[in-house]
Amino acid sequence: MASTQDAWYISLLGLAEHFRTSNPPDIKSCIQCLQAVFNFKPPQRVEARTHLQLGNILLTHTKNIDLARNHLEQSWCLSQSINGFDDVKFEAASVLADLFEQQGQPTHSKPILRKAIELSQHSVYWHCRLIFQLAQIHATEREYEVACSLLGVGVDYAQISNAAYTRVLFILSRVMLLLIDKKIQEALPLMNQAGHLVESWASSPHQKEYLKVFFLVLQVCHYLMAGQVKSVKPCLKQLQQSIQTIMAPTWPDDDAVCGGESFVWLSRQQLYVLVYLVTVMHSAQAGYMDKAHKYTEKALAQIDKLT
Repeated sequence: MASTQDAWYISLLGLAEHFRTSNPPDIKSCIQCLQAVFNFKPPQRVEARTHLQLGNILLTHTKNIDLARNHLEQSWCLSQSINGFDDVKFEAASVLADLFEQQGQPTHSKPILRKAIELSQHSVYWHCRLIFQLAQIHATEREYEVACSLLGVGVDYAQISNAAYTRVLFILSRVMLLLIDKKIQEALPLMNQAGHLVESWASSPHQKEYLKVFFLVLQVCHYLMAGQVKSVKPCLKQLQQSIQTIMAPTWPDDDAVCGGESFVWLSRQQLYVLVYLVTVMHSAQAGYMDKAHKYTEKALAQIDKLT
């Protein structure tokens, strides 16, 4: 039987959720209920989860970034020592690192993510997600070698963990960074490996189509970077066919396609824009300026739909 103290904080959590899901939501009352939970000295798990809830709600619904960060830091600190508390522990680390990056403090993000990666080796989803996140931060800072090294760790880990779809995403992400860093010779063997894996994909046909679009975008960019404009046409044709398949009304939602591995490089709508943009690049480089202008207009129309 729950003690009176337990009954109080459990009631407050229920009331907070009621206010959060009301129509319209009563965010102020929700926050007040969650803050009141700490007065009853709840168990460490409840305390850590409540700090995470407060951090997320403050970030989403208020401008009180400092208070949100404080709650996220407390959640991350408390949850590190709790076994089997992955969702709270690693979400706190991920959101906190993202917040520091948004505030222009990536040096604060990196140690949090490194620690979270170290702690998450038993959890395939979180380990891969955190590796992607840290690699993204390094890539944004143009630390491409470090980012590629991290993605290489991800490739090996995904292979050991039988996460085939995520493994190909890691390989393609490495190719993308190597192309950005103009290391074309290093990118080629990885691109060939990825191409073989995509071509021989025997699992979900929907996943195959997503991976194929990612691969073909990189292949088109590689040919354009190398000045091989004529080689682009067959790839571009395949890419345009694939994006029409993905944009069909019968195509399932992104989340349903990725299943348990839960990673999407770009949403369907973003991929649609990207295909228009690489088509613009090809048309401009081939000297077809009318086509380039036409596809630019189409890309802008799709971008407007995104916003």
